[in-house]
Amino acid sequence: MKKNLFLDSRLGCSRHKESALMRNLPGMAYRILNDGLWSIDYVSEGCLKLFGEEPYRLICDKPTVFANLVHEDRYSGIIKRMEEAMNLRKPYKIIYRINSLTEKDKWIWDQGEGIFSDDGKIIAAVGFMTDFTEHKEMEHELRQEILRLKSGENKANDFPEIIGSSPAIKKIFSLMRQCAGSDANIIVTGESGTGKELVSRAIHRKSNRNGMPFVPVNCGAIPENLLESEFFGCAKGAFSGATSTRQGILDRADCGTLFLDEIGEIAPAMQAKLLRAIEGGGYTAVGSTKIKKPDIRIIAATNKNLQDLVNSGKMREDFYYRINVIPISLPPLRDRLEDIPLLIDHFLKNRKEVPFPEKNKLSAMGKHNWPGNVRELQNIISRYVITGEISLPQSKDTVFCINSGNKNLRLKTILKDYEKNIIKEALNQSGSNKTKTALYLGIDRRTLFSKIKEYKLG
Repeated sequence: MKKNLFLDSRLGCSRHKESALMRNLPGMAYRILNDGLWSIDYVSEGCLKLFGEEPYRLICDKPTVFANLVHEDRYSGIIKRMEEAMNLRKPYKIIYRINSLTEKDKWIWDQGEGIFSDDGKIIAAVGFMTDFTEHKEMEHELRQEILRLKSGENKANDFPEIIGSSPAIKKIFSLMRQCAGSDANIIVTGESGTGKELVSRAIHRKSNRNGMPFVPVNCGAIPENLLESEFFGCAKGAFSGATSTRQGILDRADCGTLFLDEIGEIAPAMQAKLLRAIEGGGYTAVGSTKIKKPDIRIIAATNKNLQDLVNSGKMREDFYYRINVIPISLPPLRDRLEDIPLLIDHFLKNRKEVPFPEKNKLSAMGKHNWPGNVRELQNIISRYVITGEISLPQSKDTVFCINSGNKNLRLKTILKDYEKNIIKEALNQSGSNKTKTALYLGIDRRTLFSKIKEYKLG
């Protein structure tokens, strides 16, 4: 008998603690049944603060279904997201508006998961709702501030496709305006992911060649033995497989702008032929004798140091000076961190249901080094739209063991070996999936292919 009394006492104590816990939770626990209506089976006392009603009124006084709690314009979408997650045996996390007696506009963060029968059917959903209204208000204020900055920026910005209002990006805008009014060749430099092609397209759009072709070429993607026919075209029968006369890149870019991405990948022999073509000497299609003289403006781009390529003999000096008339060096994202909220707002455009990242997340972004620059930020926001989580790569401390007796060891060699090993490990982890590897490393596929070729990892 004493044992039973002891157990009853312990049970009563446990229930008392559970009841006290549920009363003091900063939100509302719930259970809804999958009966076709998603009827409410249980709510904790937090429903009084969230919805302005006592628990017994939601459960006992009247039959209440989940739809009565949710703002009518959001219900179908919320149920769809919940059911999709539960069907995959995954938890759901959703932010939405609710109908509350206490406030006109109230938002909640709802986290829950499904309960399944032995045969795998969803019988109920259990979860927890917390008040998210304050966060939404902060988000609204932040968006208004962004709109204010954008409004002021666009009044003086001729390049709305380039997002930013930092001093670093404003210098780029000024230089772009000067370039747009000229017909001089331009070289755009910057780390991978800084937007070299975007800037080049914007300059073309503002130039007097607007309306004429903008022809982008990834120089690193064209095999060396095909460079001449790709750039200059070929006549019918010029070689095996040339069954018809084909225009080259210079033909398509005539009167417009030719954008040469990864310009450092063009071999010196081809550089000489391109130089002759753009300096007025013209060119002939492979298998033809007709000389063509194009009217083109060249905008080249690279993430390499072209002067180093000249010094090493990989780039002709005369070709370098011909394309490097106006240099534009794009700043890395770490040098324009104040532009991050503007960029996030741009990436979340037309996704009003996705909350703007909280201030602590923005603070963490400000401490990140952004090796992949704007492209890396875009990838992170794309994942955030799907998962609701902001995940930044963690930096790892690396220790180099250097043999001090090796007098020929140079910093460049160490860094190249380290880069090679990092790419090799990323390829192994992704099962040699180039897209996944590029995403993991925060670089684009073209840069990855170039590195694979350079380090002979393919």
